[in-house]
Amino acid sequence: MRRLIETGKETLTIPKHKQLDTGTCRAILKQASQYISLSELAEYFYE
Repeated sequence: MRRLIETGKETLTIPKHKQLDTGTCRAILKQASQYISLSELAEYFYE
């Protein structure tokens, strides 16, 4: 995924697999947290 903002590009790599390993989920969360606060992301990663 990529979005363009005034200060540049924000890129997030997300594999297109039916199942993701725990480490892959952690890597996605780590990448996403560069652009979105962890409090906003938590609802999508934790139950």
